Amino acid sequence: MSAPAIICDTGALLDFLVESSPDHLAFRAAIKEARARYVPGLVLAELDYFLRDHRAAMRAFVADIERGAFIYAPPTPAQLIRAMAVDAHYAALRLGLVDASIVALAEELDLLRLATRDVRDFGAVRLADGRAFDLVVRPGMAVTPRHKPRRRH
Repeated sequence: MSAPAIICDTGALLDFLVESSPDHLAFRAAIKEARARYVPGLVLAELDYFLRDHRAAMRAFVADIERGAFIYAPPTPAQLIRAMAVDAHYAALRLGLVDASIVALAEELDLLRLATRDVRDFGAVRLADGRAFDLVVRPGMAVTPRHKPRRRH
């Protein structure tokens, strides 16, 4: 039986792809067991940046989106406006547009499950209705690893 849907952020996807990450297996399990896996559009762009030296991994991930393993969720103008409001509200966290767009997408989808390495920020953020995210993995490290992604396919 699959778990409820999940939103994936950049660090979680990097750990999902990087076998040498200490949290690889935890993120792999959490993401793979979800019945639906959302990849926010700005997260995909950020993932591409971190995988700029690993084009095969990025191509494989985009192929996963194409085959329906992940749901690509580009931000709408309304989500961008909401993201900027979230960013302003949590100015001390310095979320930025990418992370704030995750909040906007979560609110629109009414989805609390989030795969993220950024426990500090997303643990502090609340959705518009006051609910907290369900952070599906508690990573052992606070920073995203810069290891070589494994080849898939």
